[in-house]
Amino acid sequence: MAYVSGSSTTSSSSTDFFIQDLGTAAFYGLEFVDSKDDLVIVNQNLSSKPSVLIEGTKILLDYSDIESTKDKEFLDILFGSMNSAGGTFSTGFTLTNAIYTDSSNSYDADLSASITLNNYSNYKILGTLSAIGSTIETNFYHPDFFETTPQISSAVGLTGATFTFNTGKLLNYYTSDSTSFAGNDFQIGDYVDFSTPENVGRYTINGISLDGFSREQITFKQLPLAVVENLKGTEVIVEHSRRVYPTTSPTSLQQINAVVHRVSSSLVDGRSTLTVDGVINNPLILSRGVMYIFVVDIDTDLQFKFTEQAVQNGTSYTDNGLYSVTDGTLLKKIVFFIPNNNTPNQLYYTSSNVNVDGLGALRISGGYDYVYSASFTTGIGTGGNQFSNVSSGYFY
Repeated sequence: MAYVSGSSTTSSSSTDFFIQDLGTAAFYGLEFVDSKDDLVIVNQNLSSKPSVLIEGTKILLDYSDIESTKDKEFLDILFGSMNSAGGTFSTGFTLTNAIYTDSSNSYDADLSASITLNNYSNYKILGTLSAIGSTIETNFYHPDFFETTPQISSAVGLTGATFTFNTGKLLNYYTSDSTSFAGNDFQIGDYVDFSTPENVGRYTINGISLDGFSREQITFKQLPLAVVENLKGTEVIVEHSRRVYPTTSPTSLQQINAVVHRVSSSLVDGRSTLTVDGVINNPLILSRGVMYIFVVDIDTDLQFKFTEQAVQNGTSYTDNGLYSVTDGTLLKKIVFFIPNNNTPNQLYYTSSNVNVDGLGALRISGGYDYVYSASFTTGIGTGGNQFSNVSSGYFY
């Protein structure tokens, strides 16, 4: 393990640092992409249900309230391609698996249909029906009453290429822990040295996440620009290093913006089920030294917790970097989590409420020594009350 000394100039002072050589890692499923088109799959399965309104032969599929990023990207690319100048409206699309049952009003319908697109905007799809299974008298359909998740397919293909990234993005189809960035302990702010036919140079990691297809998505800071390159099935050896600040602050990690996640719930087969950012059991990758904020809606019902066991009744996890604030008026809990060197590589989130389902995985990577030093103030700016610090974090 090697170190290269240097200095970093901040707005307040000069800070010494070391470049720590963390060795190399081998990957076999890398793909550099430059647009959202590359992130989605033709005719992928949707996990979100729309509101539907039908009048005569006109149909509106409204997905604007959904939270799934994967589904939003798919809709944008597919219908953006069809809706753009020179688009292929006449090709149309099909709606399948659209079984609807409203037991309270004794309504049953099958909205499987062939549709020609008229317009697409902000996740609202307006079209003309050429065929449909069966409908109900009101012709208004609420997403909660679909027994199955309606699926959209089209022969158009995903050819929009209009949603480009400023810096490029790296997809990693990892096949084991040893071929994943999280498994190799990469974290936000780390350096990755590539030497491939199209991408040569040192890149700084700006984000590591898992998408809905269980791929790692790696984003980089602006320069150098990543170039489109498919390296799946090719061994790629990368060099890994990290800027280390032994004494004073601010460090590069301390200057990274906090990452906010929303914790809520969705009905699955009549059961309330945890969601994070609108995705059921959403797997997350967390970097040590970065602050993550989980905003829990109606925590009196959800009773959100972390645990080291992959079961819902696992023991609640505590950590110096884990603490929370509860707003009893809004019934929300704000959970602050700074993963650190005392945090295990694998955690899970779930609910203590037996009436709420869900178990999501948290993968922790990187390295950071954290000393708890939080104070809580009410009435900020109006001379509010400040509570004294405690020696360690507490999740409650």
